[in-house]
Formats: sequence, C-alpha cells, structure tokens
Amino acid sequence: MLRTENVHFRKTNKNTVVKRVREVYLRSDIPCLSSQCPLDPPCHQRVKVESSLLSSEPAYCLLPDYSVALRYGELLEQEELTNIIFTETILQRLQSEDKSRTYKSLRQVAKDPRRRSVVFSNEHCAETCVLREPEETIEHRDWRALVQTAGWYRRHLSGTVPIILLSEQFKQGDVSTDQDMTGITVLSLKDYLTKYWPATSVLHQLLTSLKEAILEEDLENQNNGSVLSKKGSGATGYQEYKPMSELEAGVKSERFFQGVLRVRANHRDQAFIRGDSNIGEIVIVGSEHRNRAVHGDIVVVELLNKNSWIAPSTHISYDPEEVHATGDDEIEASNQHRFREVKPTGRVVGVISRNWQPYVATLQEGAEKESGSFHLVLPLNPVIPKIRIRHQDPKVLVNQRIVVRIDSWPSNSQYPNGHYVRSIGPAHELDTEISAILIEHGISVSQTTQGFSDGSLKEMPNNTLEHPWKLDPMELRKRRDLRTHTIFSIDPPNCQDIDDAISIKDIGDGKIEFGVHIADVSYFVKENSLTDLEARARGTTVYLSDRRFDMLPKVLSEQVCSLRHHVDRYAMSVIWTLDSEANVITTWFGRTTIRSACEMEYEQAQGLLNGKDVVPGVDAKLCKQLKPAIILLAKTMRKVRARRMAHGGLELESSEVKFKFKEEDGGISDILPKEPLEVHQIIEEAMVMANAHVAKRIYEGFRDSAMLRNHPPPIESHFKLLLRAAESRGFTIDTSSNLALAASLRDCALKSEGDIEFVRLLKTMATMAMSEASYMSSGSRPVNEYAHYGLALDFYTHFTSPIRRYADLVVHRQLMACVLGTPPQSDAVAPVASDLLKNGLKMEQVAEHLNYKNRESKLAQKDSTELFQTLYVLQKTRNPAASGEDNNDAEAEDVPFVETGIISEIRENGFFVFVPRFGIKGPVYLKEKSGEISVPLSVLKAGGQNSAAVESNEHLVTISGCEMDTDLMTQISIKVPQQALASYTPGLPSTVQFRLFDKVKVALRLKKSYAHRHTIYMTLIGLDRNFSTSAAPARVHGSRLFKKKDPVSQQMKQDEIKRIAQQDPALAPLSERDLIQGIQDGQQQQSAKASKKKGPRKQPLSQEELYNQTRPDDSLYNIIESFDRFRIIESTQSSF
Repeated sequence: MLRTENVHFRKTNKNTVVKRVREVYLRSDIPCLSSQCPLDPPCHQRVKVESSLLSSEPAYCLLPDYSVALRYGELLEQEELTNIIFTETILQRLQSEDKSRTYKSLRQVAKDPRRRSVVFSNEHCAETCVLREPEETIEHRDWRALVQTAGWYRRHLSGTVPIILLSEQFKQGDVSTDQDMTGITVLSLKDYLTKYWPATSVLHQLLTSLKEAILEEDLENQNNGSVLSKKGSGATGYQEYKPMSELEAGVKSERFFQGVLRVRANHRDQAFIRGDSNIGEIVIVGSEHRNRAVHGDIVVVELLNKNSWIAPSTHISYDPEEVHATGDDEIEASNQHRFREVKPTGRVVGVISRNWQPYVATLQEGAEKESGSFHLVLPLNPVIPKIRIRHQDPKVLVNQRIVVRIDSWPSNSQYPNGHYVRSIGPAHELDTEISAILIEHGISVSQTTQGFSDGSLKEMPNNTLEHPWKLDPMELRKRRDLRTHTIFSIDPPNCQDIDDAISIKDIGDGKIEFGVHIADVSYFVKENSLTDLEARARGTTVYLSDRRFDMLPKVLSEQVCSLRHHVDRYAMSVIWTLDSEANVITTWFGRTTIRSACEMEYEQAQGLLNGKDVVPGVDAKLCKQLKPAIILLAKTMRKVRARRMAHGGLELESSEVKFKFKEEDGGISDILPKEPLEVHQIIEEAMVMANAHVAKRIYEGFRDSAMLRNHPPPIESHFKLLLRAAESRGFTIDTSSNLALAASLRDCALKSEGDIEFVRLLKTMATMAMSEASYMSSGSRPVNEYAHYGLALDFYTHFTSPIRRYADLVVHRQLMACVLGTPPQSDAVAPVASDLLKNGLKMEQVAEHLNYKNRESKLAQKDSTELFQTLYVLQKTRNPAASGEDNNDAEAEDVPFVETGIISEIRENGFFVFVPRFGIKGPVYLKEKSGEISVPLSVLKAGGQNSAAVESNEHLVTISGCEMDTDLMTQISIKVPQQALASYTPGLPSTVQFRLFDKVKVALRLKKSYAHRHTIYMTLIGLDRNFSTSAAPARVHGSRLFKKKDPVSQQMKQDEIKRIAQQDPALAPLSERDLIQGIQDGQQQQSAKASKKKGPRKQPLSQEELYNQTRPDDSLYNIIESFDRFRIIESTQSSF
C-alpha cells in the first residue's frame, strides 16, 4: 500500500488561510462500481462497499468537473440524468470550500439507487491518484485527476462504455494526449443537452435559468465590497451571521439554541423553533429577527430580553391565505390561542443548514409591465417569502404557476434571489393545481408523469388476454394451498388494488380458524430490483380526490397481486386457532395460495350482517354461503376489540368526505360524508390483529432492525382543551395513561347517557391531542418505547397493505426470513445491499424516508380535498345570470349557498365554523380589521334560521358599534347598543351569545386570489335556535360562566339571564337563582318526557355500547374530528 500527501489551503471565517496536509494511502482494489465490470468476480464483490451500481446497459457515463458540480448541481439532480460518476476529488473540494448544500445534494443523487450513480474514490486509487505539480493551479490539477479517472474507467471497462466529461471551463483540447483517450469526450452542458436531450425543454430552460442566476451572482460579488461599505455607513440590511465556530460554542454552552425554523402558517409574522426541555418553544417575531432564515432551515437562535417575550395572537388572521393555511404547529398554536401562554422570543444569529426546495410560485401582479429583467414571484406556500428571479420575458409568465428555486439571500437584500425552473400551466386550472400540490409535497416526477422505467417493466410478469398469468407449479408445492377455503374480501366500491382477504370457520370443539390473507407482493418484487428501488423511493401510493399515483406498476397493483375473486393468487397469510372467547391458541405464518370467492363492498357485507339473506350485486347462493361467515367474523372481532379497549385502546376514528363527479363534464355533483358502518370496525380490527402478531414475530427474528410502527404518548399540554371541556360538565379526565384516559371517557359516556354529542366531543378532543405515529427500526429505541399508545399494543407494524405501502413490503420480507429461519438471500440483482433487513442503521434510514413520504402523501391528499371543496363552492355560488367570465367581481356573481355549521373554535375577533355536510372549515369575523364590532341583522331576527333572512339579504345588513366579551374556551358575548336597534323591529334582543359547538347558519362564499389558491370564507346568517337556546343554560352550568369569583363570567351570566328574560317576559320577575333552577328543572322534565315517548328500554346499554353509540347523520364526533385531520394519525385506513 502506497502513501502520499494531499495539501489543501482553506480560507476560514476570519479571513485567515490555513494549510492542511492529509496523508493518503493508495490502494489497488478500489472497485469501479459498474454492473459491466469484466472481472470475475466483479471488483465490487471483492471489497464490501455500500453503494449503488452503474447501469448494466449505459449509453455513456458522465463525469462532471468542479465548474459543473458547483454551479449546475441542480441540473445533475434532475431524474433524467443517470450513470453519473462523482469523483472524490470534486466532492472533497466542495467540502473544503464550505459548499455543504451542494455536497449533500450530489451525495443524495449517488444514494438514490434509481439514478445508477456512484462516488468513485479516485484519490485513494493507485491508478487514478494525481499529485499537484509545482506552480499548478488547483483547477488544472483537479482537471487532470478527472481525465485520469475517465481514462481508467475506459480501460477498465474494456472500452465498452463511452465517457463524457462535463465542463464549463475546459475543452476537448485540454485532454492530455500522453495516453489513449479514445472514447472520452468533453462537452459543455449546452452541447450535451443539445446532443442527447434535444426535445427535453425542461432541462434546456433550467440551464438557461441557472446561467442567468450565475451571471447575477457574479455581478453581485463584484459589487459586494461597495455595498458593504455603504451598509457600514448607515445603509439598512440584515445582520450578518455569526461565525460557525461561535455558533457551535454558543449552542454547546446553551447561550444559543439550535432547531428547525417553522413559520406559523396562520400568522406568517411569527416563526418558532423548539428549544430544550427547560425553555420550550422560542418565538421569532418579524422578518428582521428571522434574519433571512426560511421555513425548514436549521437555525441558531439567541434569546431576547424577557420584557420582549410575548403571548401569541388570539385573533383570526384577516389574510385569507393565512386563515386557510395549516402547519406543523397547529395543535400548539390552538392551545396558545386559548390559554395565552407567554413564550420567550429570540432572533436568528446563524443558519446551520438550508432547506431550500423547489417552490411553486406566481409572478407578482403587474410585474410584466415593469422594466428590467428582475421580478418578484409569490410562492404558493404562504410561509415562503417573495423570491426575486431573473427573466427576460415576464409576459410569458403572467397567470402561470411556475417552479422556482432560491439561490442566495444577501444581507443587503429584502428578498432572496432565485431562478426560474419551469412553468407547469395556467393558474387555477385543475391539472395545474394538482401538479402544484404534487411538487409542493415532493411527489417525484417519475411517480406522477413518467411511470416506471423499461427495465422495471421487464421485471413484471406477463398478464395479457392472450397469455394470462398462471401459478408456477414449483412455487405451488412450496405453499399452503387454501383454494378450497371460503375466502372473501371487503373493500370500498370499485376497489382495484385489493390487498387483503378474510377467512373464518367453526372447526368444532368450540374452536374457530380465522385467517387474514395479504397479497404476496414480495414474491414478484425482489429486493434491490429496479421495481423495488422505485417503490422504495415512492414510499406509498398517493391518493388524491380524483386520481391516484401508484407505488407499483398496474400489472401488479390491479392484476396479479390484487386478490380478485375467482382467480388464483399468491398470499402471505396469518392463520389463528381461537377458542370460543376469541383467545389465541395457535398462530401460523406462511405463504399460501388462495382463490377468493367474492369481492364484497362494505355496504353489501353490512347488509348480510344486518340479517339480509340477499344483497344487491352478490349471487343469492353465494350470500347464503357468506352470511354465516360474516356473522361469525363480527362476533369474533367484537370480542377481540372489547378486550383491546379494556387495555386502554382509544376510539380514533376519522371523518372523511368523498366527491361525486358528473359523467358528462367531470364537474362535482356532490360531496358525501363517509357513513360509518360496523363492518368498517370489524375489518379494521382484523387487520390490527394481524399487524400486531406479525410485529411480535419479526421482532423475535430481527431484534435490532424490525420495521415497527410507534405511537408515542401525547404531550400533556395538548389535553388542556379536553380537561376544560370535561370540567364544564363536572367530569374529571385522567390523562396519565391510555388506560386511564379510556376509562375516563367511558365514565363520561356512562354518566351522559342520552347526550351522544357531548361524548363524541370529548373523544374528538382526545383524538386531537394525539401525537404522530411513525415507522421505526427496533434497534433505534429501547423496548419500552415500542408501544402504540392509541391502539394499546406493545408491538405494532404495518403488514396488511403491501400494494400501497413500502413499509409493508419490508415487513413481508422480514416475516418470511423469520418463517424460513434465516435472513433472506438476495438475488444477484444487487448483492451489495443484501443485508438491508438485518442492518438497524439502514432500516432506520428507510423508516425515516417512509415517514416523510407518508406524511407528505397525507398532506397532498388534504390539499386535494380542499381544492375540490373550493371548486364545489365555486360551482354552487356562481350566478348563471352573471354576464361574462371575465367579471372579476366575485361577490357580485355570488348566489347564496347556505348551510348549517358548528362553531369549532372561539377566537378574540370571531370564531371558526365547520360545515359537516362538506367537511369545510372557515372563519366568521365579528370584529373587523379596523376594530369595528358588528353582527348581522339576521342574527337578531329569529336567529336568522329561516330562508327569508337570506332572500331579504338581512345577513348583509350589519349593526355596528357593538361591544364584545370573549371567553376563549367557551363563548363570545355580543352586546348591541339600544340606540342601534331603534330603527329596526321592536323587541330585538340586545345580547347575542355564540358558544363553542353551537349550530349556526352561514353562507359559503369564495375569495378569489390572483397568486394563491381561491379560499372559502363564510358570512354569518344566524344561530340555529333549535339547537342553541333551550339546552344552552344547562350545558354551561358549572362552567366558568357561573363561577362567582370571575367578574367577566359574572357579566356573561347577567347577559345570559337578560337574554332568556327578553325571550319570555313572564320570566322577568324571577330571581336569578330561581331562573337558573327553573331552567334546570325544565330540562329534566323534557328529558323525562322524551324517555316516555321512546318507551321503556328492553335492555340497558353496557358501558362499551354507551361508549360506542353512534348516529351517523349528524355526529359531533365525526364532524369535529376532521378539524385537524393529518394529526389523527391512526385512522381507519392507516391503522391497517
């Protein structure tokens, strides 16, 4: 082994030059990392390495030099470019010159196995190492090293693969002629794209934009000295960041705090980081204190003086983009809004790592009329600042959604500098907005537009009409044959990718054989195959409101893997023997062959469970065969579920809406809430049971690397709203554990019989307090942190949906390794990574990647739902008589679209209303931006609940000059001055109260935007008196409104008494105590009468039945639960 030295000179933050001498030991066994290696065995098998391999059929290999890697790295990140060889020379220089962002991006390209790109250690290879000559510049020495590497690859691969050197600095004539360099070509990026990608306009546009950005950066660097001198003499600008050494020392000494900067989506002026356990959350107020940091950056923050600490705003923002934005901080912000917690404030003094990504944006309105080539664009995400880009013809960008990236943010610039990448289409068109959602959430181009590679499709089984796929006789003998068993699936209507099926039968002696059968995707998708690498990168199937983007090719997801009826399929099965009480006697895991008897829909299965002998769409003979199995399945799963609930399992349902589309024009004909059925819970419990047993089994075989699903306990402060709501009814909630919480909720249900809505409300508040569930490798945490809080299980994983979730595919492979007794042996596709399942560190990296993909998929689905809700409101409010489509006065075109909603959150200047019919949430303002407090006239007239209030436009007539008193937990009280009522109908009430969870009438309207998405807002029409009047006093008895020591509450109590007396003058002479007692007595009498009308109950409800009692049409539980949808992690579908 030879030894040499590399000498580097590095300029520090203090402008001093440091000489670094590094000893390098040269080796002769550095692998080429090419699938075409002619050696036997290939050189990458002789030395164990962690890397992808260059393609086995490359048209050429690319070697970028430093000039390309440094300034055109974004071009190298594009998915079209593959088979790139990144030399150690280039990457080391990027590191030494503090280009960490570029370095990490290129390393990420090499880590992506789909890109077939590698990092070659040319500085440690004896045949490619090049020493720097006296007086030689570093640029020329690095170029010689690159040419030497290109020549070595050409010779090593026997001249079979052309080598292209990409350089913006050197030409073909700069290649040494000392040795044979045939097959090595030097091209500029422009020449390369012109020759090999002539029709790919996206790449050409990106190159042009990058060249313009580089030109701008060079000009800026030339003027940097004069700018700094001006700044020093009094010019305004941001503060310079502190040196990295000072930042690191400050964080270590706890003088500074480091964290990920998060900008509050509903108050863009505020950002925050999470400090340590003592300081908690640190708020950064204003752009000056944010100091050029962007949402997602890892920053270092210095605390401000305590007299600068603030309590977050309790107002609803008046900016429509902020109102409808959601972020990671939604739960914390909601609690702070209600409880006015004072938070420490700070300022950003340094940035450790940038999180700049591609952003969807729109040219600022009117920018095309301005002179010059620099223009501001407004990102679609409201937490991202405006970006200054260079474009020679801004007219082509007008009303277009474009993709931009940030390049730099100088301290003397108000906005960051960026460059234009590409246009994705006209703003507010459906396909454009869908594309924008996908880009914002990092859904890859290959998943959304390009499909699967030819190499991946070649790995697929043949399944055509002429040659349908058939079982392999050899494989059949290795599997347990269950084709004679009665197996069936239960899924939503028109389901194509059927992952799971069920079998159950009575086998005598009080025993039951129960099986869950899952599509055996791992048989078709071999580890490290091209299909597997693509599926891993995608992570999950992305479901939007009107389309989906699959994780696997359709020949697998909809055909040979999907457990369709009347065809033979391979499956992975878990089969239990149960006793009469559904206790597990034995468990069997293994590969099977099944033949499903029926693809049932949920409604069909529910019909059979309800006692029907025949259901539409299913043959009568088959119904007779399936009905006993479904009834037995229901009885068994009820026992399993009850036992899990007794151990602390929580009800974490989700309320979803689905869109019904018109066949003729594709418009939205209706929005339908998902109706809860018992069969949903039955199938869910069966899948939970399978997931839990598989989790235990793979942990036994892979103690350090099992792919598990963890749901940590909630943060205690998130329960504040739940505790206060229960306290208002005289209940105490114990949140010390999931078992205690479940017991408390059951106790509330038992003592609140007949008040189903209150029970569901408490369950909803408990759900909103939950933490986020995530994938993990068992070796990354201690065993006591494996548990799933919401499901009350010690071990849990995802096994039951391998068609749409990559985590399940990993679990299938680990389970088979356990069943076979040894870890699986990888095929010869890529033996380099064959130890993935056993490597805890690698498995944790996969888990983190899948958590990111899963979260972004959910957020994309949420954004898609909001987009289609907006389109629906646009349809419903568009006035057919409006003249012309170019009328920009949206309110003039509106027609009334009135719905009943529920007050979901009280704020200082109004409240949020949730419309359960459509799953829409929007603000209602009682205090305007000017400070004026007003209420619509329609609210005072019979609550505004009749249609006359809308037809007469009384909801548009507002009474100003009101006074407002707010309890951020429970209600807002509005007092109307008597003089303001003089000109209206006599007898109108002077006090109006809006309570949390009151029903109100609202008119849904659309706020149109040029640069952002249209948003929904609401106009208040009135209270729903059928819901809000008679029950209100009893509902608030015992709450803060009736506590004697609170002067605000006393005033609210007086207002309540006056309101009741005004509604019925006969009550006016009564004393306050008598009036309250009379209200309570009346409530009790009404409850007694209602009970008599219903007749005697044949059998009292059990605690479990009380806890689970449902009314699918108008349930607060189902309604409110979707307020914070992506925080409800284990929904009915995602728990499977």
